[in-house]
Amino acid sequence: MRQRTLLAVIGAVVFLGVGIATLPASLLVARLPAELTLQGVGGSVWHGAADSARLRPVELGALRWDLDAPALLRGRLEYEVALERADGYLRGRIAATPGGTLLAHDLRLALPVGALSAVSGANSWRGNLTGTVQSARVAAGWPTALVGQFEVAQLRPPGSTLEVGSYTLEFSPGSGTAARLVGLVRDHEAPLVVRAQLAISSDRSYVLEGEVTPRPQAPPEVVNAIAFLGAPDAAGRRSFTITGTF
Repeated sequence: MRQRTLLAVIGAVVFLGVGIATLPASLLVARLPAELTLQGVGGSVWHGAADSARLRPVELGALRWDLDAPALLRGRLEYEVALERADGYLRGRIAATPGGTLLAHDLRLALPVGALSAVSGANSWRGNLTGTVQSARVAAGWPTALVGQFEVAQLRPPGSTLEVGSYTLEFSPGSGTAARLVGLVRDHEAPLVVRAQLAISSDRSYVLEGEVTPRPQAPPEVVNAIAFLGAPDAAGRRSFTITGTF
């Protein structure tokens, strides 16, 4: 009896695996969030690729996915994904829950800062973005939880060749809510000492507020660039608040 049961289970698993392997990729694409669109799709639900992935107006690059068979046996629909561009990449694992929530973990990225913005050219910030996402939860197209670290290097403001240094942004466990992600911003090999907090809300608004202090060796042009923040206090600190939407 046990042997027949085992054979039946193995047969069901094989049947399920073969069935998923032959399902067209279009079925997977149809279940993607409305904000994410794919073009040039080929392959299957098991293994496939798209020539172009676009998040709202932002062109992300070519996408490839591979289903994790062992995770499927545990009742978890999980993929190894890779987003490739000529100037960078994003790679990691993404799982889908029965309710439609996406769970990401072990994501690594290296992209130009402008790759995540619909604004390009002289009106955009420039620099190199690298980072790791330990875990993230995305529901209805919005990240309701995020744990990760990011670094922006060689940062340059819009319309300027002035390099203002490198900075880190860290989202720690429990530092925000489902409606408001909160990360800490710190300088890293920069002419400015920065202590700030970035809050991103589910309505796609953000608030960056904190203090900035020029280091003694900071170039005069960097010091002049923050003069618009007003007069410094006795310790040389200037408070700032920057708000916007994306």
